[in-house]
Amino acid sequence: MSNPIGKNNMIYSDLSHLRQNKPEFYNWGIFAGFLVLALGIWLSGSNQALFLAINHEHGILPNILWGTFNLLSYSRFFILPILLIVLTFSLKRERILNVLLLVIAYYVVFAALKVAVGEARPYIVLPEGSFFWLNYFEDAVKSAHKSFPSGHTGNMAVFVFAVSNLFFMNKKGLQFLMLLLLILTAFARICSGWHWPLDVIASGLIGYLLVKLCFAIDLKRLISKRG
Repeated sequence: MSNPIGKNNMIYSDLSHLRQNKPEFYNWGIFAGFLVLALGIWLSGSNQALFLAINHEHGILPNILWGTFNLLSYSRFFILPILLIVLTFSLKRERILNVLLLVIAYYVVFAALKVAVGEARPYIVLPEGSFFWLNYFEDAVKSAHKSFPSGHTGNMAVFVFAVSNLFFMNKKGLQFLMLLLLILTAFARICSGWHWPLDVIASGLIGYLLVKLCFAIDLKRLISKRG
């Protein structure tokens, strides 16, 4: 005879496993949604039109706030990478090697993509005066054809997803606040006239993949095997 109690325990175990992995399915669902959005913008050719629509609403927040998001996420100032390294070293030292790998991977991947793609920024493509442009400290000449991907948005994406993964795994409220910080940074790059919508969406997706990849590698085991 079959054991109904045993079957019930197996079912409960399966459901418990699904509940434990629910955040992972949720995050990949958001990833898929933004990937579909990016493909839709690209295939419809609405990148410029969407940029202008968002950029013209820049007055929804003061310029100082857009500038603050740009300053905080500027990769050349190392604010977010240093903060992530310090937090990890202080609170989750066992993951410090993964975080260091992540920071290096971010700089290498984004720098390589900017050079390889060579996309012109909005202020190169669009007529002067047709959109709002805010420049406090960036070099518009050297970066004129480095629009894709957005280094600022990617920098914030790496920080947000790494912090959420390390410290806020089961805290949806804090994860939402971190995601909001990323979204505001993406809008800051569009509202200040530096990036196309596809640039910032792709950067968020790339940042998410980098975090997942770098955190999946067991660096301690690899080092111990080589030793």
